[in-house]
Amino acid sequence: MRTLADSGRIPHAILLSGREGLGKMMLARAFAQYVHCGNPRDGEPCGVCQSCRMHAENAHPDVHYIYPFVKSEKTKRLLSTDVLPLWKEMLSKHPAMPMETWLELIGAGNSQPMIYVNDAEEVIRADSFPPFSSDRKFFIIWLPERMKAEAANKLLKVIEEPSPGTVFILVCDNELQLLPTIFSRTQRFHIGAISEEDIAGYLRRTFSLDEERARRLAHICEGNLLKAFRLGSHSGENDEFRDLYQLVMRTAYAKKPAKLREIADATAVFGREKIRRFLLYAARMFRENFIYNLRMPQLQSMTPEEEAFSRNFSPFVNHANVEDLVAETDRARIDIERNANAKVVLFDYFLLIIILLHRKKQ
Repeated sequence: MRTLADSGRIPHAILLSGREGLGKMMLARAFAQYVHCGNPRDGEPCGVCQSCRMHAENAHPDVHYIYPFVKSEKTKRLLSTDVLPLWKEMLSKHPAMPMETWLELIGAGNSQPMIYVNDAEEVIRADSFPPFSSDRKFFIIWLPERMKAEAANKLLKVIEEPSPGTVFILVCDNELQLLPTIFSRTQRFHIGAISEEDIAGYLRRTFSLDEERARRLAHICEGNLLKAFRLGSHSGENDEFRDLYQLVMRTAYAKKPAKLREIADATAVFGREKIRRFLLYAARMFRENFIYNLRMPQLQSMTPEEEAFSRNFSPFVNHANVEDLVAETDRARIDIERNANAKVVLFDYFLLIIILLHRKKQ
């Protein structure tokens, strides 16, 4: 992308796609800053010119953000700009863009954030004006796959033929969910996993970890910046999910259904999105415990704390039950995604774990 900027041949619509946690929004913002910078050096923005200072404050007049939120007549949230202070907080404090953080900031509850037609109309209106302080104006759309159909259809024309100097950057976690007519109008860049070396360097710089621990955690992160942040900070969900997973496994192995019901009721208050993430974590841990039995450390992706639990627990996840453990976990997750009663789904799931953990090897 730096080559595009240096050549001056910047496409009118760019799609940055790849799974969550790969720094795509950071790349989009850095690209816009580089294009606007008055004195770029060695392929990087200078960081000191007026344009760079405005970018650092998320206040550049030629950068417009469109992002999903929960529309509400009651709270008078009709446009994404109505939650602009929360958006700036997200960009400043959580640049890797964890969706769970955004949901908490906007108080989404069980509602799904979307991009609405009102914002599409605002984009069309803003596109009619020339850039304010530079040659190019950027519209950065976070998660365009969350656009309502009417919003996407509104934007088709302007994305295909924007005003002179306008550039759209679409930051997408799942391009398969993006409207094909939007997808086809972009120049696409698929963002891959971040190298373990870069992740380890980030962990060392950000959390002052020693070389060995940074390297160990970097391997677990699988090239994902969000995982690196959660593991490095010890303030994310990973620790919470680890403790909950281990509690459920111990309680299920001890055959204590009454206690499992209490755990299910307490977990149900997480809300649909967080329960879904916990079940994804549980499915991963079943796989990791099965792999641990193979005694091949190069295949493992666990923290030291997770591995300490697996030393004693892994024999109970074996070829006789691992497929069913993962399948039932996925089934529970799908039920939660379909808005089934969380207390019922989780209690039923925890009871099945009792049966599966005590299934004898053939």
